[in-house]
Amino acid sequence: MEEFRENGIFKQLLRTAIDHLRQDGYSEVRLSAFAGNQAIKLYEKMGFNIRTVSMSLPL
Repeated sequence: MEEFRENGIFKQLLRTAIDHLRQDGYSEVRLSAFAGNQAIKLYEKMGFNIRTVSMSLPL
C-alpha cells in the first residue's frame, strides 16, 4: 500500500529474516522478482546480486 512505502518497514523485516536464517545456519538467501519491480533496487542496496535472467516471448 502506498501509504506504507518508504518508511523502512520492509527493509527491517528483510534484515530480521536474514538474521534469523543466518542464525539457523543457512548460507544463502534467494528471492525472485519480476522485471521492472521497484523493489529490485532495494534488494541490490541490501547486497543481493542478480544471478540469473529469465526471458520470455509473448505469442
